[in-house]
Amino acid sequence: MIALIGFVSRLVGDVGRFVDVFANDLILGAGDPLSAVLVLVGQLLIVASVAVLGYAAVGALLGEIGVKLPSLGGRGPSE
Repeated sequence: MIALIGFVSRLVGDVGRFVDVFANDLILGAGDPLSAVLVLVGQLLIVASVAVLGYAAVGALLGEIGVKLPSLGGRGPSE
């Protein structure tokens, strides 16, 4: 249990270091703008997929209590 707490505290504490490594070494230190574009496109794809999965999960949870969200795919149940 102590190892887990130590791991989580170190992970949270190193967030600033991670940002520094990504900004200075990966994006600015690479020397070519293509790497920065690839990192940004990758981040956009990850954010979009997490948002869609989150919407689906929240919709499923709300559907269990009777709240209906609009369907994104257009193939919802016909009434």
